[in-house]
Amino acid sequence: MKSLLLNLHEVVIALTILETLILCVVLGILPGGRRQPRQLLQVFFLLVVGALSTTLVTWNVSFQAMSIAKYPWVPALLSACLMLQGPVLYFYLRSLAHPVNLRRWSQAVHLVPALVAAAVVVIYDLSIYDWMPWHWSQLAPDDRAALAFVWALVKCSPLGYVVACLVTEIRLRRQLRQIYANLAEFELRLADLVLGGFFLSWIWSFVTYFLGEYVSAETNDLLGTINVYLTVLLVNGLFLFGWRNGRQLLPELVVVEEPGKDRLQEMPQMDEKLQAVENGIRQQRLHLESQINLERFAEQIGVKPRELSTIINDHYQQNFFEFINSQRVEEAKRLLASSECMGDTVLDILYKSGFNSQSAFHRFFKRMVGMTPSEYRKQAQRALAAANVN
Repeated sequence: MKSLLLNLHEVVIALTILETLILCVVLGILPGGRRQPRQLLQVFFLLVVGALSTTLVTWNVSFQAMSIAKYPWVPALLSACLMLQGPVLYFYLRSLAHPVNLRRWSQAVHLVPALVAAAVVVIYDLSIYDWMPWHWSQLAPDDRAALAFVWALVKCSPLGYVVACLVTEIRLRRQLRQIYANLAEFELRLADLVLGGFFLSWIWSFVTYFLGEYVSAETNDLLGTINVYLTVLLVNGLFLFGWRNGRQLLPELVVVEEPGKDRLQEMPQMDEKLQAVENGIRQQRLHLESQINLERFAEQIGVKPRELSTIINDHYQQNFFEFINSQRVEEAKRLLASSECMGDTVLDILYKSGFNSQSAFHRFFKRMVGMTPSEYRKQAQRALAAANVN
């Protein structure tokens, strides 16, 4: 009987590669949302596809017998895909809060370790056969040292990005929940799942790297298989997560992207709900809560979140994020021009207005008013002084 090209483990990897490619396609066609985070997440998943594909080629007996096994391109691509996952995940988390300028030279530094690892593999002409730890004893001393260097980079460098990603994620939650009031809960849960899953995978890879010298080839193979299955489980978890939440997310995104006046006319008790939104601002002053989001605002005024989103999109021609921050800026303008707040600093004013970040306050204020808060205060003081003289 002819032997199978792939065993059961490798079939699972092949199916996971297919699932990951489907995730990339879904991220590309899903409406709404910000473009850069989605593109970075797509790149991250493509790197996962590259890592799984080259792992499949490296460990499969049939591929090892082919001519491709003699060349260094597969190990070079495998090491590059593994090492680029950390930087791309780091950029993805940062982009959820602010756009990341990837054309700056300072960002290119993150690519250097992956390029160095791939270059070493190519320069020393390290093949798939050489890549296996139990074959290292048969290599020349220089080749063995080069391969050990590459393995150390591949297994240890992600730990730095684990720390960087954890710090970024903590800051992300603090900033986005306090400043960007319209952040979808879906985005935060997705970021948690991606970061948590690959954190476990990288930690396991780091542990197996140090155990590799003390265990047999069979145990090494088992540890590597477990590491691959952690990635398999994560991708399947992401697939199920996207399937479950995508149906809930899609209508909300369509509401934002396709506003229409007919929806307001068709909404039951539209006038009463519009008045409830106005009361939420004028009487309840919900925009001054730094933690306010769409769901909490809707709950406080007794309106469904979807209906609130429709009212804000269609009546005010803004999304929730713009609506809340425009109201906060109006409050800041009132306080800056008030004689009762002359003793307050700009920092005091921004907190009273509902902002929790000085940089965000200055950015939104200048964009909406055309000048900085300090400039606006001076202008208001001059106008007040002129009025008192007259």
